Amino acid sequence: MIKNKTAQFRNAHKKDKPLILLNIWNAASANELTKKKILLVPTSSYAVSDYYGYQDGENMPFGEIIESIKQMKPETNYITADIESGYAENETDLANTIETLINNGVIGINIEDKKANTETLYSIDEQSERLHCIKQTSNDMKKDLFVNVRTDTYFIGDIVENNQNEAILNQTITRIKAYEKTGIDGIFIPGLKNKEHIKKIAAETTLPINIMLDIKEDSIAEYLHTGVSRISFGPSIYLFYNERENKDLNEFYTSLLVDLAHYEEQGLVECFRIN
Repeated sequence: MIKNKTAQFRNAHKKDKPLILLNIWNAASANELTKKKILLVPTSSYAVSDYYGYQDGENMPFGEIIESIKQMKPETNYITADIESGYAENETDLANTIETLINNGVIGINIEDKKANTETLYSIDEQSERLHCIKQTSNDMKKDLFVNVRTDTYFIGDIVENNQNEAILNQTITRIKAYEKTGIDGIFIPGLKNKEHIKKIAAETTLPINIMLDIKEDSIAEYLHTGVSRISFGPSIYLFYNERENKDLNEFYTSLLVDLAHYEEQGLVECFRIN
């Protein structure tokens, strides 16, 4: 295992060989995943909040999020934290959020360009300043942090209509081009399903593109040659698990990984297995 876990995680993002993130919701689900030699532990804000009895939208106290992360063995695991809009009213708060996460072993974050509990996006300039703040904080700490920026251009309003809207595509590309100037590491576009839009976006940036699929409804195979570098499943894994009568986590993850195995064996995806 190389010394810099964040660099190892960053290097696992390869265009057209997407890194698969199996989003977890508590320490038990994280522990069961890592027993399968997959040490990548990505949180889902909705799933974690719902599990602990909170509504999504920064309603779960940040201190409780940190306590949950501490239970996920950050000293050995590779934890990426979904921090929604950053749990911050201003850049000072945002810097404190980032510092706390880094000090607790987090190697990557997802941060949205949507204002908490609204349907309003930060302006490009506002979000760019926030991203500069995050990068400056990690640089000042001399720590490496993978910053995956979520843009909600497709996720606000009618998602089906958004996926047919060329103006939304162009707005997304404009935002990505601005964000990449801040030195971020990846771009996450939930709601994006239009494969032609994905290909056009991937052609416009060198950043790894992250899309979100539904573990039950979507086929990974359909998105393998669209230019994506990362596929996550958001809360759908948690929701799928809750639907099951059998709550045996070992059996649940075994079945998920069997479904992924043929992609992995053909070298089509990266599941981040660490021996």
